[in-house]
Amino acid sequence: MMNNKSNLVKLNKPLCYEVAEVIKSLKLKHDFYNREYLRVDADVETRFRMNFFAVAICHQTQNLYHPRLDIYGWDFIEHVFVKLAKENSQLLNTEFLNKSNIQTIAYNLSVAFSHTNNPVDCSLDRLDERAHLMKDAAKILVNDFNGNVSQIFVDSGSYLKNNDSGLYDLLLRFEAFVDPQQKKSTFLIKLLEESDLIKIKDPENFIPIMDYHMQRVLLRLGCVEIEDNKLRQQIYQRNVLESDEPIRSFCIEAFKIIASQSGHHITKMNDFFWSLGRSCCHETTLCHNGVCEKSPCTFVEIIEIEDHSSCIFEGVCRGEKDESYRGLWQPVVNTHFY
Repeated sequence: MMNNKSNLVKLNKPLCYEVAEVIKSLKLKHDFYNREYLRVDADVETRFRMNFFAVAICHQTQNLYHPRLDIYGWDFIEHVFVKLAKENSQLLNTEFLNKSNIQTIAYNLSVAFSHTNNPVDCSLDRLDERAHLMKDAAKILVNDFNGNVSQIFVDSGSYLKNNDSGLYDLLLRFEAFVDPQQKKSTFLIKLLEESDLIKIKDPENFIPIMDYHMQRVLLRLGCVEIEDNKLRQQIYQRNVLESDEPIRSFCIEAFKIIASQSGHHITKMNDFFWSLGRSCCHETTLCHNGVCEKSPCTFVEIIEIEDHSSCIFEGVCRGEKDESYRGLWQPVVNTHFY
């Protein structure tokens, strides 16, 4: 399949090796994996549900912002779902979600994601879509898993792939997790492992997490090269595309190489490159503007690094000196996969 797409996109393997060498000696901060979201004081099933529904609605969060706390996207989602877990909220009750209509769930989400508790001030968009994903998930949980998210992991035997009953297969039953590249599924499993709720028995079968921030970083680095001029212009001009393939598949292959060569676990590619794309390589870039877009910088919050006055990929990244790479964006697609 990959060969048929080589006229559009190609993998720059030598550059992937160079990138792997840069991150090889870097360490992830211990405190990042001890944050409240991963250690929240709640019963086990509530913690499973908190993670499951948080990830289920985590896609296209560019507009999600809490002005008082100055937190964006996933950080805001973590903040809300910790609160829901502590309060034993109905938004984590599978029976409530299963019996409620979309409008009721959407209203509850709008209140939860308002910094004033007034739904008018909610910055979480696509509410009906997210509510639908939660209701669909609750229905399947009630019908197939006794209403419990933890039962999915019991049934899987903690295997990602296990004939037709591994986690990747079981999660495909839920509309929120139908992405064939399994981004949300891998992200959920990663969080549950980091929460010490599960331990995967076949980690060699992990599919790298791939979202828009990471696609953008890999394109600017040059690890994934767009060969087709029309497609490159569409990416550069941020035109809406019907699909992000084959770019996304090649980005996943790039991370497999980088993880293997760097020695870092494949799920940790998310922590290195999502944080970089979110703060250092976004609308503005550290290499060109001399400052990160978010303060504090997400990369510095996650990675142990003494000096962040320049990007760690300085001298390796194509986009550092070449605007035709630096100006590349992620594929713009209408999706709930990431």
